[in-house]
Amino acid sequence: MYVKEVQLTNIRTIQKLQWALPAEAGPGWHVVIGDNGSGKSSFLRAIALALVGPKEAIALRQDWNDWLRGGASDGEIELALSWNPAYDRFVGSGRTPKTPTLTAAMLMFRPMSNPDQVQLSRSAMVDNPERYIWGDGEGWFCASYGPFRRFSGGDKDQEKLYYSSPKLARHLSVFGESVALSECLEWLKLLQFKKLEQDPEGNVLEPLKQFINQPDFLPNEARLESISSKGVRFVDGNGCEVPVENLSDGYRSILSMTFELIRQLARAYGADKLFAPGDSTTIIAPGVVLIDEIDAHLHPVWQRRVGRWFREHFPNIQFIVTTHSPLICQAATVGSVFRLPRPGSDEEAGMVTGIALDRLLYGNVLDAYGTGAFGDVPLRSPEAQEKLERLAVLNQKELAQGLSPEEQAEQQHLRAQLPTASSTLPSDTEVPQP
Repeated sequence: MYVKEVQLTNIRTIQKLQWALPAEAGPGWHVVIGDNGSGKSSFLRAIALALVGPKEAIALRQDWNDWLRGGASDGEIELALSWNPAYDRFVGSGRTPKTPTLTAAMLMFRPMSNPDQVQLSRSAMVDNPERYIWGDGEGWFCASYGPFRRFSGGDKDQEKLYYSSPKLARHLSVFGESVALSECLEWLKLLQFKKLEQDPEGNVLEPLKQFINQPDFLPNEARLESISSKGVRFVDGNGCEVPVENLSDGYRSILSMTFELIRQLARAYGADKLFAPGDSTTIIAPGVVLIDEIDAHLHPVWQRRVGRWFREHFPNIQFIVTTHSPLICQAATVGSVFRLPRPGSDEEAGMVTGIALDRLLYGNVLDAYGTGAFGDVPLRSPEAQEKLERLAVLNQKELAQGLSPEEQAEQQHLRAQLPTASSTLPSDTEVPQP
């Protein structure tokens, strides 16, 4: 299953929004960018909400009044989903649809009997998602991860949903900060126990270790060293053995999500169907994965390569991610880049295309900022801008009347500080005349 189109109406601060992929698009790296407050997190949460459905959503303990846009009496989240008969199964009575695309739509409304309490329901205008995405049939895999990805420190009451509402649990962390991805560590220890017991499910442990220890995944040659009843331990770039909970924020952010994603895929499809035949470097299970602020805590070098790594080693997963980093966008050569409008502007949301997209994908960071996709980003500090203007004045004066020895020394010093500076003056800078 993949998300082909998203339409939001009166959801949080979003009055109207459409995100649509070309017919041939599906798995890959789909990036959503925008200023703070533009609605990136709301966009992902809305998708996640429509994927789990109104019945499961009750357990989220959300105040749905906060979800409906101010002044609106109703709102809607509508998804168009493509599905794969090899993986995705229907439940309940009725014929299996022949159309390659299905719709799942959720309404938010204020009932006349109690207008102060927003309620959720299924849209009566579309197919019945309870037979597919909201049902209990095999496949239809989807998961979501918020920006606070960690192994410990979560709300234990919320984490009980891993057992009582396992499908909803795949999305818990995107809805708030109170959920830790702790179940994956218990799962790893269980796999180690099953391996010792010669349980077939334990056979996935070795390929999983090889998957994590691929040389292009973790920076500085960090690697998974051991899994035992005492915990999961890594060797860091200094050669020191460290409990996974004590690794840096960047490592924990990526590892907690990766382990939990693999655990959920194994639960959905079976541990024996995760990896490509004879290839422990590639997980072939399909599905949709939402990640909020994928760049959180990551060094720029890791930001540049993390998307391509996930795209190549989970080739059948559709990743929909948000970011503030142009480096994250570079992996969208297979995927898309969607820009949300600035808060308070009359801009429209839309896909980044043409030359602007090419510069995001293939240019350097300055090229990316120059597209305007990230807004009007000053590339220099105010102090540097003052130095740049002074250098421009000296350069112009040198051409017009020459410089004193002191001015020549100042000019050389500024050129050393500003090696990429242009000699072009800002339009409002006055140049001394001879």
